[in-house]
Amino acid sequence: VGGGQAAAGAPRAGSTSPGAGGTSGTTPGAGGGGATPAGGGAGQATPAAGGGGGAGCSPQHTDAPGVSDTEIKLGNISTISGPVPNFGATGRAGAKAYLDYVNSQGGVCGRKLSLVNGDDRLDPGINRSQTDQMKDSVFGFVGNTTVEDDGGAGVIGGSNIPNCSLIIGSEALKQPNYFSPNPIDPSGNTNGTTGIWTWLKANKGITKVGIVYPDNPNAAARIAGYQGDIAAAGLTADPVIKVSVTESNYVSVASQMKNAGDDAFITVLEINGISKLAQAIKQVGWQPKAPFYGAQAYGPQLPQLAGDAANGAIIGLTHDIVEGGGQAMTTMAQVYQASSSGQPLDFFAIMGWSAAKMCVDAIAAAGPAPTRDAVMGSLTGLHDFEADGLLAPRDPAGKHSPTAFVMVTIEGGQWKRIYPDSGFAEQ
Repeated sequence: VGGGQAAAGAPRAGSTSPGAGGTSGTTPGAGGGGATPAGGGAGQATPAAGGGGGAGCSPQHTDAPGVSDTEIKLGNISTISGPVPNFGATGRAGAKAYLDYVNSQGGVCGRKLSLVNGDDRLDPGINRSQTDQMKDSVFGFVGNTTVEDDGGAGVIGGSNIPNCSLIIGSEALKQPNYFSPNPIDPSGNTNGTTGIWTWLKANKGITKVGIVYPDNPNAAARIAGYQGDIAAAGLTADPVIKVSVTESNYVSVASQMKNAGDDAFITVLEINGISKLAQAIKQVGWQPKAPFYGAQAYGPQLPQLAGDAANGAIIGLTHDIVEGGGQAMTTMAQVYQASSSGQPLDFFAIMGWSAAKMCVDAIAAAGPAPTRDAVMGSLTGLHDFEADGLLAPRDPAGKHSPTAFVMVTIEGGQWKRIYPDSGFAEQ
């Protein structure tokens, strides 16, 4: 979804009753519902959490919503059920894992962090109603993973309620109180991927790029950014191919790109669609020079679902990877494994963890009596965010996409870094 992280991934379902949202609760797993605190049990995590522990700080009274002397409640509204079930499960699990991490070190100024969960079922009306129901009982929102965040933006956009989440919706991107670990230019003219396309042109010899997206207005908006980046790299973008959210046969899509002479492509499909497209490409005997499925393809699911058809996939990322990753990635993987109830560690999990860190850092900076205004003051000054090296540098407050990147591929069913050898390459 910009910055090399194209991941709209799920088209809009038909509108349903705004009150049809899933039961909110603080849950240990990625799903909605339940009423068990999310804190505790973070596993073995030795480096500092970066969000402020409890040592040397005692909580003071504050009237901020969702904050007591012992707890800070944060909301999460993700797509857990509906036409694309569990689309937001790993993003939520990533956010929860970071909260668990901080809680294992004493919380923030002695307060434990808990996650109050909602499920928008891939429906903007439900996203809006869940946001409205939750906004007065939580301090802010963290790690939301959905393509329907425009719904909630209509309720809290422009307020002093901080939302640190992977922001995807065109209206949500514009909100001054929305801070994304993967910021996208609200103009929609770029996704920050020109450097990646330039690298693919120089190193893979690509000339013509196919584009596949699901039938969703926010997915379509992200495609416009890719078209701008592809053109800026001196490449030709073919007319886009739109598919249904429930598409299960991608043979015609693969054949269309093959017959058009495309030697690369980009998608904003979700992982099931990506896997089916990979299998269809193998079936029709097409061998594109750069099968760029989008950064949302990163994680163990693609090689598991697509089998050897996933080999050769190449994607640009603006975050570190588990395979041979640095200390920040190693820490996250260790905590996530203990916290996530078996959810795969993928692109969305990394964004959820990073979003939670962004929010918790700002809460810690607000001191023993945090207020929304104080946290907003910290976040609006956040122009250089790397999540302890997990991410390439980016500007959440300025809504500028990261420009540094890493190229990875799948060989023998495993992701592997191919450029640069370490760190991130600058455009």
